Amino acid sequence: MNMVMQKLFFSPLKWLFRSKAFLFFSFFLNLAFLRGQSENIHFPLAIQKLVEEAYHRNPEILYYEAAIEAAKGQSIQAKILPYPEIVGYAGPWFSSPGQENGGGATGFYQEYEIVQPFFFPGKMDILKAISDKDVELAKLWLDQFKLSLRAQVASLAYQLGAAEINVKATQEVVNQSKELIEFLEKRPKIGIQGLLDLRIIQGSLVDFQRMNREQEQLKKTIISQLNAILGYPPDHPLPLNITPPVEWPAPPNLKMLLEAASRKNNVVRMRAVEIEKAGKAIDAAKLVNIPDFGLGPYFVQEKGTNNNIGPGVIFTSGLPLWNQNRGNIISSEARKEQAISLLASTWRSIQSAINSRLEVYKQATALLSQEPSSFLDRLRSAAYLAERQYRLGAIPVQTFLEMQRQYISSAMILRTAQIDAATAFYDLQTLTGGGW
Repeated sequence: MNMVMQKLFFSPLKWLFRSKAFLFFSFFLNLAFLRGQSENIHFPLAIQKLVEEAYHRNPEILYYEAAIEAAKGQSIQAKILPYPEIVGYAGPWFSSPGQENGGGATGFYQEYEIVQPFFFPGKMDILKAISDKDVELAKLWLDQFKLSLRAQVASLAYQLGAAEINVKATQEVVNQSKELIEFLEKRPKIGIQGLLDLRIIQGSLVDFQRMNREQEQLKKTIISQLNAILGYPPDHPLPLNITPPVEWPAPPNLKMLLEAASRKNNVVRMRAVEIEKAGKAIDAAKLVNIPDFGLGPYFVQEKGTNNNIGPGVIFTSGLPLWNQNRGNIISSEARKEQAISLLASTWRSIQSAINSRLEVYKQATALLSQEPSSFLDRLRSAAYLAERQYRLGAIPVQTFLEMQRQYISSAMILRTAQIDAATAFYDLQTLTGGGW
């Protein structure tokens, strides 16, 4: 396999070890759900609509579909014989006098041949088989792209929903701090302690505004990325209320995932097809050494003293005297060895990626299972309670600020865990070819 194909396969596999970078794994590989596999995952309706939009609008879909048609065209072409060849000779001729009869003669000579080239038996079948493997590879590329596209859309949609909630949560804390600052500034005879509290809250407000700005920027970045996948302008409005579920399926068994990946992972299947194609390329290289032949009719006429006319059959063929095509045979055998070694390397990378993503999924779902769904609501209520109690002087400013920070920090940690669980879930789906 050439270096370009190696980069296309290996670069995404290296990214598998990075949870967020894996979102872009499929874009270079390629890769999607087979139509018979789509029922294995039940996406929320809103995400399913986005996925369908991506299937219809993403320009790269057309690229992979065109690649299939191009490979089919080569498969058709492999069964078509070359054009017949026509050869013609015409011109005057002169016969010099002999010693006995002493008379010369002039005349006109013409000859026409039509030769149809034929491949040696078996060559066309081998070429057709190689082209069929190219068709199979192109279909696997499309399947892989669709599978990764589906995972990208789902993961980005969930990230967008979480970012929107984080924007609202941080803005809520920012507004709460601003209102409290305004309250303290209007309080008469604020005193030294009140002045210091005011400055502490003003300093914390800067940090809360930074968090809000970062979440707002993250949201806009995700909107641009998702719109690019969907084929829309960067500022096209998207649904902001698709949030990842708190509960996910129980972590699967590693052995089961590996078994599913060995059968359904599209990259593994591509490697296997490449080995089969390389084997057929060896057979084709061996057959090339056997010359093709041509067959057809001819017509010849000599017109001079006499008029000689005659048809016949012509047969042409090369003579395999010194070209045994050994160099191409050696190259084809080496390419098969490359394909075999590449399959082993790919499988090791996929095994490592599955193990890594499964661990992320286990950790994220374990964290989510430890906290009830009402946990963040209770923290939010506590933050408002702390603000009211500070106004009354019942708690110090440090307690108020710590409650705000804990609310924001816990909210972001839990939503990050939700995103990690969602991303790892879809990563495992992609790695197993939709088999889990």
